[in-house]
Amino acid sequence: MIESFSNAIDRLVEFSGLTQLDPVEMAVQIIATILLIVVVKVFFWEKITAFLDKRKEIVDSELTEAAEQNEEAKQMKKEAEETLKEAKERAKSIVDDAKSRGEDTRREIVREAKNEAERIKNNAQKDMDRELELARNKMRNEMIEIATHLTQKVIEKKLPKSTYNQLIDEAIKEVNEQ
Repeated sequence: MIESFSNAIDRLVEFSGLTQLDPVEMAVQIIATILLIVVVKVFFWEKITAFLDKRKEIVDSELTEAAEQNEEAKQMKKEAEETLKEAKERAKSIVDDAKSRGEDTRREIVREAKNEAERIKNNAQKDMDRELELARNKMRNEMIEIATHLTQKVIEKKLPKSTYNQLIDEAIKEVNEQ
């Protein structure tokens, strides 16, 4: 196992090109990197941190502003939904009110039509009763005339009973024909 691990490290070194490392070059690279870090720290570190702090503040303010706008948008959406809900309720109320008024109007029209029909029926009944009474009066008068007429004929002729009955039947026939 140790042997396979050692072989794996050897292969890695071969493939990475680390076999030809120059210690002087490596020391120069390390010194140059340290020097670069010192120069950056002395001359630019404050500017870099100030820039990063400023950028952080800008990002934070943009995030805060975005959060506020998001909250404002949520509030506006909520208000719009409430307004829409109120509008729907108002529209439903208006429709229900219109239905109610329409139903009231329909009932009123039906009631008036029934009253008018009843009035017409009563007037027609009164007219029929009046006409019937007139017809009865007319018939009574005609019967009286016929009876008077028959009485005159009986008196004038002193008719036998069969003739008298025949005259009455004829009189009734005349009344029925009229």
